[in-house]
Amino acid sequence: MTVDASAVPVFVAADRGLFGDQPVEVSQVGYEQVQALLIAGETEIGWLSPVETTSFIAEGSDLKYFSTAAALNMYNGVVVRTEDAEMYQTITDLEGKRLGIPGYGTGTWATFIAFMNAYYGIEDPDAYFDVVTASSGALLALVERGELDGALLFSGSSAAARSLPQFETIFSFTEAMQENTGQPLVITGSVATSDWLAENGEAAANVIAGLDAAVQWISENPSAFQQGGEYASLAEAAGWLSEPETTSTVLGLIDEGKWYLSSDSYTTEWMTAIRELVVAGGTLETVPTVEEIFLSPDALPAAQ
Repeated sequence: MTVDASAVPVFVAADRGLFGDQPVEVSQVGYEQVQALLIAGETEIGWLSPVETTSFIAEGSDLKYFSTAAALNMYNGVVVRTEDAEMYQTITDLEGKRLGIPGYGTGTWATFIAFMNAYYGIEDPDAYFDVVTASSGALLALVERGELDGALLFSGSSAAARSLPQFETIFSFTEAMQENTGQPLVITGSVATSDWLAENGEAAANVIAGLDAAVQWISENPSAFQQGGEYASLAEAAGWLSEPETTSTVLGLIDEGKWYLSSDSYTTEWMTAIRELVVAGGTLETVPTVEEIFLSPDALPAAQ
C-alpha cells in the first residue's frame, strides 16, 4: 500500500498487526506521488479519492475503488473570517472575491469544480472567483490578515478553522454531499487495478478487515494521538496537532465515528451518489458506470 500522511489507520493497522497473516508493506509518499505510482503499476494499492479514481478510469486507467474502510471524510471546506461571516454566508457570496486554493492540480480543487457545477450552477469556478494559489499551510494566515476573502482548505487546516473563533466555515464537501444526497464524501480510500483485485480477492478482503479494525482501535484510543501519545507522530504528520483546538476537533470527530469511515459506508447508495456527483459536475465527457468505478463488496471473499 502506498499512501499519504492522512492515512493514519493504515499505519496503525500495520504497526499493531491488524492485517493478521496478510503481509502488507506500507510506503508513505506525497499525495500526488500516490497517483503516479498506482497508475504506473508500482504499488498494488493506492490511496485516492473516488472522484479522482472516476476521472482516471474515464481516461483509460484500469482502476477500481474497493472500500471506504479507513477513508478520510471530506471535511475540507471554504472558510472566511468571522468578522466577515455576515457578508459571506454561502459560497456564492464570494463571487468575484479573492479565494485561496491549495493548487489547481489537487484533488480538492477538482472536487470543488464538480461541486460548484453540480450544486451551485457555477460552471467555471476559476472565472467566478478571483482565484489565488498558495500552500495549504499559508491559506489560513492569509485569510486572517484579510489578504484573501476566503480559502479552500485541506482536511487538517479545515479542522483548525472549525476550531478557531476567528474563522467561519461556509462550505464543507461532505456536509454539502449529505445535504444533497444523504451520503458522505471522502477524500481518500483504497484503490487497485481490476486485474490485481480479480487475482487477489482474499488479500483485498484482509486489507479491508485490517483497516476496519484500525478505525475501531483509533476510536477507542483517542489519547494515543494527543501530544506525547503513542501515535503523536502520526497525528502531527496529518496536521492534527497544529493547535490545541484542532486536536480537540479532530479527536471529537473520531470519537463520533465521523473522521474516518468504515466499510459499512461502502453501499450501493454511496457508490451511486458519487457517480451522480461526477455526472452533475460536468467535468467528464463520458462518466464510467458504477460497476466500472467501484468493486462490489460482494465480489470479495470473506477475510481470512
